[in-house]
Amino acid sequence: MAWHLNTLASLHWRRWDDEWVVFDVGSGQTHQMDTLTAVTLMVVDGTPVPLAELGSRVAAELLIPSSQELFDALNGILHRLVTAGLLESAVP
Repeated sequence: MAWHLNTLASLHWRRWDDEWVVFDVGSGQTHQMDTLTAVTLMVVDGTPVPLAELGSRVAAELLIPSSQELFDALNGILHRLVTAGLLESAVP
């Protein structure tokens, strides 16, 4: 399973300290998120990314270890982003 940005989404970003806000032109919705969620969404913007690669890329961006705890957090984040209409899954 690979993850990618919803094809209807067009995102505009703003950041204040550790809080991020993204406006999706496609849906007209504004989403507030933490840094881990924002980086996850940024990593999948452009091309589908399998979960294992997503974890490695997010860890590298945030300079944190790639761990089971990170993958558990990513699973929850992916679910929330899909529910919000920002992400879709695809078969690679």
